[in-house]
Amino acid sequence: MSIEPLAFLVGTWEITGRGFDADKDNVVGTTTVTPILDGGMLQLAGTIRVGDLEVDGLELVWPDPDTGDFGAHVYSKTGPPIPYRWARPGPATLVHAGAGATYTGTISADGTVITGSWVPDPGQPVHPGSAYDAVMRRV
Repeated sequence: MSIEPLAFLVGTWEITGRGFDADKDNVVGTTTVTPILDGGMLQLAGTIRVGDLEVDGLELVWPDPDTGDFGAHVYSKTGPPIPYRWARPGPATLVHAGAGATYTGTISADGTVITGSWVPDPGQPVHPGSAYDAVMRRV
């Protein structure tokens, strides 16, 4: 298994969006995706602000042959690493899940825009980082 299904993410992305309880856009950020370790993993480094919550983070993503998807750990200055998962269940679908929420996005035909939403997982509380629409645009 390789990182190839996520290779289209390599580059820099702007993130914009709106929290489910907001009446105007209040999500903004950037992330840069870089292949590391001879292309066997991806590194995502960036900052995102959701309302008043701002997070600088570093995420490491690797192929997980046991699941057929991708494992990940998100690192920030707020505490220990948080486990996440990535998946490409279809050619135009991207899933990113962890910390009690799941993002499901639709990838544009040219691979330069991803449009979707973060939604709390069943039984999980809603908080600013778990409930918002987000659009990623390659810059």
